[in-house]
Amino acid sequence: MYIFSMENPFFRFVGKVVDLVWLNLLTLVCCIPLFTVGASLCAMYRVLIKMAMNEEGTITGVFFREFKNSFKSSIRVWLPSALIFVFLGINARLLTEGALSLYGSLYIPVGVSIGLLMSAILIFWQYCFAIMARYDLETGKNVKNSLLLMLGYLPSSLSILLIILFPVALMLISDYFLWFWFLYGFSIPGYFIAMVLGRIFRKSENYNEPAEI
Repeated sequence: MYIFSMENPFFRFVGKVVDLVWLNLLTLVCCIPLFTVGASLCAMYRVLIKMAMNEEGTITGVFFREFKNSFKSSIRVWLPSALIFVFLGINARLLTEGALSLYGSLYIPVGVSIGLLMSAILIFWQYCFAIMARYDLETGKNVKNSLLLMLGYLPSSLSILLIILFPVALMLISDYFLWFWFLYGFSIPGYFIAMVLGRIFRKSENYNEPAEI
């Protein structure tokens, strides 16, 4: 009977929920050595983009294959950008605590600039690691394409930022939402981001924008 078929929308939904929990656990575990965060995000986006674009592939096999393939190239992007992000975060913390009073009347402009730069890095990571997972490009071209797409599709980039910040806002509202990170903290926001990026990638592949892709 159709009601017991795996093609039933309910069972398909449950299957996707289970897949996202498993993918989230894989990503969390592989992020524990912090220098592997980039490779973990590449692997996660490889799986999620396949899901969003209805392409075939097993989660565990695709994840670890991409983790291995993108390990070296992802480190070249992740480590420098993560150091910049941490540096900006430390300055933001000092600014809010009044430790950087030397800025005087520039307190607000400096704070806004730091916030914008940190937001730009968060968005850049999503484009960069997703492109790295989707295409076989040199690191320089990967970074260039990420910046071009990030600026060229600015409304989509802003929607990606909102998707990233929404679960963070929930956790700031209540500690109850901390469990979210253990089950879906990476995979569900990543899935919605992959849907946004999937549309962009289709356009880029159809119209060859940017040229390197």
